[in-house]
Amino acid sequence: MKTIFALFLIVAFITSGIAAQNPSDTLNQVDKSGKKHGYWKKYDVDTLKYEGRFDHGVPVGEFIYYYVSKNIKARVTYSENGTVAQNIMYFPTGAKMAEGKYVNQKREGVWLNYDGYDHVIAEVEYKNGLKNGSSKTFYPDGGKLEEGTFMDGERDGLYIQYYPGNIVKIKGMYSKGKRNGPFAFYYPNGIVYTSGKYVNNIRQGDWTIYDEENKPIVKETIKDGDVIAREVYQKDKDPEEIRKKDAEIENKNKGNTSPDNGIKDERFDGY
Repeated sequence: MKTIFALFLIVAFITSGIAAQNPSDTLNQVDKSGKKHGYWKKYDVDTLKYEGRFDHGVPVGEFIYYYVSKNIKARVTYSENGTVAQNIMYFPTGAKMAEGKYVNQKREGVWLNYDGYDHVIAEVEYKNGLKNGSSKTFYPDGGKLEEGTFMDGERDGLYIQYYPGNIVKIKGMYSKGKRNGPFAFYYPNGIVYTSGKYVNNIRQGDWTIYDEENKPIVKETIKDGDVIAREVYQKDKDPEEIRKKDAEIENKNKGNTSPDNGIKDERFDGY
């Protein structure tokens, strides 16, 4: 009887030892080819960087990445043999920062960016890691800030920028990342401030500036970005004249801003 009981204790001890080793046996392991296999927790010294499961070197299912503070930095769900990854990124506060999809480690499809308060501030389409298609940015209240399109990572096509309240501020055409074609800039009341044409980011031809009642102030003829002719209709509103007056006032005020009226203080001579 004593022998049977002793054997029982030995078996129980061995079994409990094996059970205690199982968690460590299946953590941070590699297969015969040296590829990560099973559940992994990756540390940088004592800081957990990520945790997730590998299948012979291929990430599968959900991975969680961490800040040094131990707050979650990102949640990534892998599928399609590890080639597709649905990604949600977070600010250190825990608020959502961005979400979208990676295909072969490159951004693909629609990506959303957030401001840290659950407001979408950007909605951009990607293809093969580059901006391709629609691109929109928003004010925190949800109103449009900018909208346009991209091709192979460069702005291309109609571009519109807005004041708060969905009022157009700038409207123009882009080609291969450069302003090309008609452009107009607007007052907050919707009236055109100035309009003209760009060629490869350089103003060309006639550009007219208007007042807020849509009356012309000045027309400038431009060649390769340089003004070669000006026709003024309202001198008191001409930006060039206003700049001259501001410069004259500034020059008159120079030397009269200190309490000693510009008299040199020898105490600071040479310092």
